[in-house]
Amino acid sequence: MDSNKDPKPVRTRKKYKKKKAFKSFKGNKIPNGMLLLILVSILCIFGLYMVYSASYVGVVSASGELTSPWYYLVRQLRGIVLGVILGYIFFRLPSMNVKAQRIIIGGFFIVSFLLLIYAYAFGEAINGSTRWIQLPFINIQPSELLKIALVLVVASLLSKMKKHIVIFFLLSLIIPAMVAIENLSSGLLMIAAVFVMFAVYGLKKYQIITFTSIIGVFGVLFILFEPYRLGRITNYLTMLVNPLKADYQTKESLYALANGGIAGKGITYSTQKFFYLPEHHTDFIFAIIGEELGFLGEIILMGLFFLMVYFIYQIAIQAKTLFMKYACLGFGTLFAIQIVLNIGVVSGLLPVTGVTLPFLSYGGSSLMTSLMMIGFVLGCSELKRREKNRWGRKRAIT
Repeated sequence: MDSNKDPKPVRTRKKYKKKKAFKSFKGNKIPNGMLLLILVSILCIFGLYMVYSASYVGVVSASGELTSPWYYLVRQLRGIVLGVILGYIFFRLPSMNVKAQRIIIGGFFIVSFLLLIYAYAFGEAINGSTRWIQLPFINIQPSELLKIALVLVVASLLSKMKKHIVIFFLLSLIIPAMVAIENLSSGLLMIAAVFVMFAVYGLKKYQIITFTSIIGVFGVLFILFEPYRLGRITNYLTMLVNPLKADYQTKESLYALANGGIAGKGITYSTQKFFYLPEHHTDFIFAIIGEELGFLGEIILMGLFFLMVYFIYQIAIQAKTLFMKYACLGFGTLFAIQIVLNIGVVSGLLPVTGVTLPFLSYGGSSLMTSLMMIGFVLGCSELKRREKNRWGRKRAIT
């Protein structure tokens, strides 16, 4: 054989990279804002159905008279429509100039604060703590509006502040303390959001420990000087020692979760909503969801909530300005703590607080403010997307 003969070329397969649907949650294929919008839409639609499922049995209006089985569903839908309208206004806020932002945020804060004072003086007390302002089409809880206003004000000032952080932090706790007098859970939510915003800004370790201790002491005092709050804590501690002595509401909630099992009893087949579990369509709707959809349904729902908060934090990281970063961070923290508190209460892990489950619990005021926060976050995401596309076009031209 001829040894000088050229060897046959070896055929090799070309390596093709698989195209992903989207590179990552941070990728460009599907923006985080779009994913967040899809998640919130799913939660709102699911919430409408669960409110109807949990409330159509023996619907009783605020006047005590039997009404249409669609009563709560219609009011919840009304809250979504109003929330979308206000959410669009907040969607436009990040794209406005700084002067317009300051005017709107300042005006919103003043109006919310005045509504809180009015509610304390003339509002209606519900469940011994929360004060509401009754309007023909919706009941407003001013503390819900004020927590949005506080986050926006703190974010605006943090984006410009370079010193006196401790003094400003203490001053920012005055509003939550006022809210906590009548509504401890809302006050604590506001304090937690503000605390996280300042911690990310640059509080030192000893300051974090000191402020946490001070907040804890005042929290205990707020509980001790209100009999109904002390009663809730006492019932909770009693339940930890002897679960059979849990308060009626917690016990019925645990029954609902236990009845659901792994796969649930089926949509609309809950039995605890037949006048056994109080507040089954509001604060304790997660128990009805667990009974009808089971443990699997609970896990899927918690996964959706986790993704929602995750996308909000991702939008905060990628936001164009410091103001947007801090505001999105504060709103994400409000959602995260509210979800944990509600599910913890329903599961018997925490004392009863009266905190609703975002987008699912019946309540126009809570739903409206949740959509306002989402609107602002989506506005930050859209502004970043437009800027990225603009720079991409410039690079393509050059």
